[in-house]
Amino acid sequence: MFQTAALCMAEEFASDGFRWIKSRKSLERRDDAGRWERMSLEPSYRNRAGQLIEFAIGQLRVDDALLEEWRFTNHPRTVVRADSALGIVCYTSCYDLARVGFNNKVILTRPERRLACLGALCDQIREIVLPWFASTRNPKQLTHAVPEALLGPFAYATDLIEFLVVHNEPEQARLLIDRVVALEPKQRAAFDEGRRLAQDGIRSRPNWHTPEALGWTSATLGLA
Repeated sequence: MFQTAALCMAEEFASDGFRWIKSRKSLERRDDAGRWERMSLEPSYRNRAGQLIEFAIGQLRVDDALLEEWRFTNHPRTVVRADSALGIVCYTSCYDLARVGFNNKVILTRPERRLACLGALCDQIREIVLPWFASTRNPKQLTHAVPEALLGPFAYATDLIEFLVVHNEPEQARLLIDRVVALEPKQRAAFDEGRRLAQDGIRSRPNWHTPEALGWTSATLGLA
C-alpha cells in the first residue's frame, strides 16, 4: 500500500516536476541548472498488512550541482564536511516542519479514509512544502524569502551564503549575514571568532554546523 500511495503522490505532483524514485523512497525534482529537490517518504516500522499502514514526510533537501563543483575544487574556502554533503543548499526534518503546523504523518489503514487522508497530506505539501522549496530557488530573492528555521547557528546559513556567492549574488549574501546576526544576536561572539580564525588560513577551517562557521565563511569569501 505504501508504494501505491507514493505513486499516487507522484501523479499528483507530476505537473510540478516531481518523480517517485523507489530506491531512495523519495519524490524528486531536478532542473536543467543542476538543482535537485528531494522529499523523502518514510514508512513506519510498525506497518503490518491489514493492521497499520502509515508513513511520513521525513525530510526535505535541496542540492545544487554548481555549488557541489565549487566546494570540490575550492575546499580551502569552505568548511569541513562529508563528501555526501558537498552539494547541499539546505535541509529540514519533520521536526522543523511540525513547528509550522505541518502534520507530516498519514495513516491509510482504513480503506474508506485513504483518499481523504492522502488528499489532506497533498494539500499540506502544496501549502507548506512547495513554498519551502521555492524560498531558495531564486538567489535574487532568497535573503528575504528563506524561513528563519534555516538560519540558526547550527542550521544552513553558511550553506546558503556559499550558494549565493557561487551564483554571483555577493550583495545578497551580505544581506543574509546581516539578517542572521540580527536573528541570533547571542551568536555575535562566535561570528567574530570565526572571522578571526579565517586569518589563520586553511589550518583553521571549522567543521560544518559549528557556531564559528558563518564568520569564517564571511571572511574567507570576502564578505566584509
